[in-house]
Amino acid sequence: MISEKLKKELLRFLVVGGVAVLIDGTTYYLFTTYGIFDPSWAKRVSFALGSIWAFVMNKYYTFEQKTFRKREPILFTVVYVAGWFFNSVTHDLVLQFVDIKKLAFLVATGVSTCTNFIGQKWIVFRVSREA
Repeated sequence: MISEKLKKELLRFLVVGGVAVLIDGTTYYLFTTYGIFDPSWAKRVSFALGSIWAFVMNKYYTFEQKTFRKREPILFTVVYVAGWFFNSVTHDLVLQFVDIKKLAFLVATGVSTCTNFIGQKWIVFRVSREA
């Protein structure tokens, strides 16, 4: 059975992630539409902005952490890079077996969402037993 706290964190994580995607997509669109960056740099910067939002909101809102530890941004980056890796590999594997791009995208997104939640909850923003 899933605890009420875990359900709340999962829901908040999905909301924060949804807003992060909106930030990423909106800023990418604006950067490219108004010629602020070329598409490659627009994507890099827009993803970074969405990631900063996700870090701050997941720390303070989703997982309700009050203190800042210097290692958190580093661990967050490691978790996000791992999520990107799992997303990419899953996408390609699904496409190898079933040539349905939308399915590959959805499954890959689901896998990276799960790995990012697990990594943030139990690695990045883990509450030590001593606290």
